[in-house]
Amino acid sequence: MGMKGNADDYEKGIDHSVSINSGRGLALRMRKNQENRKQGRRRLIPSEPYVTLDPSAEQSNGIRILYNVYETLTHYDDKTGEVIPKLAVEWSSNADATEWVFKLRNDVQFHDGEKMNAEAVKKSIDRTIALNKGAAYIWDSVDSIEVTGEYEVTFHLRYGASIPLIASAGYAAYIMSPNAADKDTEWFNAGNDGGSGPYTIATVSARAVTLSSYEGYRGGWEDNQYKNVYIQEISDSGTRRRLLEAGEAHLTSELSAEDLAAFSENDGVTILPADSFTNVILMLNTKSSPCSNADFRKALAYAFPYEEAVHDILQGNAAQSCGMIPKGLWGHQDNLTQYHCDLKKSAEYLEKSGLTDATVTVTFIVNDAVYREILQLYKENLAQIGVTLKLLNMDWDAQLALAKSPNPDDCQDILLMKWWPDYADPAGWFSPLLMSSGDSVGYNFCYLDDDIFGEKNRDAVRLTATNKNEAEKLYIEMQEEILDQCYMIFAYNTLQYYAVNNAIHGVYENPAYQTCVSYYDITKD
Repeated sequence: MGMKGNADDYEKGIDHSVSINSGRGLALRMRKNQENRKQGRRRLIPSEPYVTLDPSAEQSNGIRILYNVYETLTHYDDKTGEVIPKLAVEWSSNADATEWVFKLRNDVQFHDGEKMNAEAVKKSIDRTIALNKGAAYIWDSVDSIEVTGEYEVTFHLRYGASIPLIASAGYAAYIMSPNAADKDTEWFNAGNDGGSGPYTIATVSARAVTLSSYEGYRGGWEDNQYKNVYIQEISDSGTRRRLLEAGEAHLTSELSAEDLAAFSENDGVTILPADSFTNVILMLNTKSSPCSNADFRKALAYAFPYEEAVHDILQGNAAQSCGMIPKGLWGHQDNLTQYHCDLKKSAEYLEKSGLTDATVTVTFIVNDAVYREILQLYKENLAQIGVTLKLLNMDWDAQLALAKSPNPDDCQDILLMKWWPDYADPAGWFSPLLMSSGDSVGYNFCYLDDDIFGEKNRDAVRLTATNKNEAEKLYIEMQEEILDQCYMIFAYNTLQYYAVNNAIHGVYENPAYQTCVSYYDITKD
């Protein structure tokens, strides 16, 4: 089990480690001796590396930590598009996919010494469902979970669904020790864990987390693996680049186009492309004027600087979106309606809306230079047709709080955000972004009523397990309606790159687990 502690104190006592500086990206460094450790210590940047370390509740950057501490029943193989065993060894279902039986490994031990078995699986998922936070929606189909053997668990569903695929999720699908399942979120955030993965949480501070090897991990440990991982928030791309160039960092991601280009002549660094299921979306407040007007929303869509954002600001390190589902995942269609910047059309729709001289407010993540630059262009375009765009940058918690104000009139008109799926399935967009969750809007920041897409979305989830082709048709239909009504503006799909010091090997990102790298697979020369 992870111990509470201070990350700086921990640095003083370790022999060698990999350190990951995260924020808008990651940086990884190795400290070989005490002197290097002292020289390598850095000021912590005021931005959070995680929202929570509770495996039932986290739905943000903390995935890069939890992914290495906890395990799931299954895993999505992006090379084959298939679901493969993890903690489960095999599974089967009845004809309508309303009952699933999973047989489990019998050689897994949690960090606290408890055995992983069917009781642990049931208790973990029951906890996640009961908390109803983060990505708990993925278990919406589950009516009950039954222990049908020491290493066998049965899912009874309210409607058919692909539980093997859902169980591979990077959020809300982690299995934890029964002891940990009894704890509250504060216990996890204090640096405790109940995982079965290769690393335990050793220390936490406001902006840093240290992971240490779990010596009882069933895969064992080799001398060329990193047994300590230091994760620290570095929000500025240039700072991460300089750390890598100085040899204090070994891995960084989400660099600016300029910083990526700067590495092209550095023989000690390799740029690795990674597939991405990430899209950047402008969520339009359809419950409040002026964005409640469909013609006004289309005026906004035709004013967005798609081409300039992709080619000039991002310098080709992105691609314009075509619908909600990004390229590389089933349900994506290249022939869907695609908006382009056309100020003449934008002005026509604005005139049609009758909302000339309107003012709209957009919120975006603080200190994101790319978003700011893109939105400044957007502001200039809208000004040409007589619409005023106000830019508000704020941290995610503040942006989220504003978006979840009880009265839509009090919310922002536009929320700019990045989204990737909770698991490798179109439902990872449709369920959280189009549906409300009980009394909460969830991430439905367009504030759409559930009856617009609810039934069709549930049918698509059900058919995914029994008739994938029919499920795909429904997802395409829903995308066409979203585009026709312009409930949201799909700006671009991000392309992911890692800058890697050539002293380390094994860096790979599965797009189903965005921002995650398996530290266990990283080796040194």
